[in-house]
Amino acid sequence: MDNDGRRPDAADIGMAGCGWLLIVAVVAVPGLILNDGPLTVYLVVVGGVIGFLWARRRLLR
Repeated sequence: MDNDGRRPDAADIGMAGCGWLLIVAVVAVPGLILNDGPLTVYLVVVGGVIGFLWARRRLLR
């Protein structure tokens, strides 16, 4: 059976969401450790973009 047109189900979306959250948390840790607010915000945004691209690639696979 061909799965090229398969839509993501709840498990795929849940896995992508958890992966995105994990990426954001790991990337933001240095800012939290240093207790630097602006650095933490910057790293959360960077982690969010990286996580979004990872989740998008995972869901479109």
